[in-house]
Amino acid sequence: MATRDEWAAGYARQADADLGLFERVWPDAAVTTCHKLLLLQMACEKLVKAYLCDSGSDPAVLQTSHAYTAANLPDVVQEAAVRVGYRGSRLRQVVGFAQRLAGEIELLAPAVKRGGQRPDNCEYPWEDAGGVLHVPPDWSFAPTRLLAQPAGRVFLRLVRAAIDELVP
Repeated sequence: MATRDEWAAGYARQADADLGLFERVWPDAAVTTCHKLLLLQMACEKLVKAYLCDSGSDPAVLQTSHAYTAANLPDVVQEAAVRVGYRGSRLRQVVGFAQRLAGEIELLAPAVKRGGQRPDNCEYPWEDAGGVLHVPPDWSFAPTRLLAQPAGRVFLRLVRAAIDELVP
């Protein structure tokens, strides 16, 4: 049976692979936004699970849900920001932005719907309350706008730094 440390390392390595591919395709206009964001969602979810395993969480419990990103990614980003020298109001800004973006990133997973209020996801088509079918390549996802902001670029650098810290 794999140890908690092995799970942490495994999640970190997969987060590294997912984010690495995201970083390569993010500027590519030929790649659909939903696929780009799927990679980011998967990288962030695995980063959080690596962080939680490294902090003592039971890996078996973490495998039961996709809903860990919104609650935990801001803490991961905050630790990375502190390590690279963010302090005071700048640190609070970075963490506030991470909280906002982490909630939107978590919603990109099809299993996370906020009580049926947000069926939009970057992997599967969904039907809205009016019976209209939506397809991810045609949808405008909130994280796209947030990532284009200067704070979004800082967020991505801090996610990369957090993954690099956890990869063995």
